[in-house]
Amino acid sequence: MIVVAVIVLYLWGSALFVESLSFITYPLLKITGNIKENFSDSLKLKKDLISENKKLFTANENLSAEKKYFDELRAENLSLRGLLADTPRESNEVLAKVLVKPSHLPYDEIVIDLGSKAFPGLKLGQLIFANHEIVLGRIEEISTHYSKVALYSSGGVKIPVVVGQTKTPSIAEGLGAGNFSLTLPRGVDIQVGDSVRTSIIGNYLLGYVADITKEQNDPFQKIIFRSPYNIFELEWVRLFYD
Repeated sequence: MIVVAVIVLYLWGSALFVESLSFITYPLLKITGNIKENFSDSLKLKKDLISENKKLFTANENLSAEKKYFDELRAENLSLRGLLADTPRESNEVLAKVLVKPSHLPYDEIVIDLGSKAFPGLKLGQLIFANHEIVLGRIEEISTHYSKVALYSSGGVKIPVVVGQTKTPSIAEGLGAGNFSLTLPRGVDIQVGDSVRTSIIGNYLLGYVADITKEQNDPFQKIIFRSPYNIFELEWVRLFYD
C-alpha cells in the first residue's frame, strides 16, 4: 500500500513538473518563433525594397536620358524653325546639319551630314552658305554619309574680294577663327563696318571690316574683317544646286 502511494505521488509530481515546464517554456518558444518569422519577413522586405529601388533608379536614368534626347531635338527644331523663318527656303536649297565644328578640328573646317548617298549631286568645290547671301566656304572632301567643308577663313586661304561701296578689289587671306586680312592703298577710303564681298565666285558677302591699321610710312593700310557668323556656333548650313 505504501509502495503504491509512492508511485502515485511520483507520477503526479512528474506530470505537474512537465505541465509547469510547458507553461513556462511555451510562451518563450512562441516568442522565439515569432522573432524568427519576423526576421525572415524583414529580410525579404529589405531585398524587395532594394530590388524595387534598383528598378526605379534604372527607370529614372532612362527617363533622364530620354528627356535629354527630346530636349536636344526640341532645341534643334526651334533652331531650324528660326533659320527657316529668317531666310525662307528656295526650291533648289538643301539644308545640312553641322556635325563637327571648327573647335574640334585643326583649321577652320566643319563636317556636315550630307554625303554622296543622301545628295548624289554633291561636288568638290561646291559653295556652302550661312544664308542666301553669306558664303562660308566650299566642299573639300566627300564621303558616303558626310562631307568636309573648308571655310574661307582658314589660315592661308586666299580669295579675291571687293571692299566697301567703292568695290575696291583686293585679295583676302584667312587668319582662322572666322577672321580675314587684306591690304589696300592708304588713300582708299575704308570705314569700319564696310562690307567685303567675293568677286570671282559671285557677289557674296564674306564679312565686315572690324579694324583698320595705318602705319606712318606705309603706303598701304591693313584691314581686318570678320565673318558675320560665329563659326564656332554654326548649327546649319545651306547648299544650292542647279
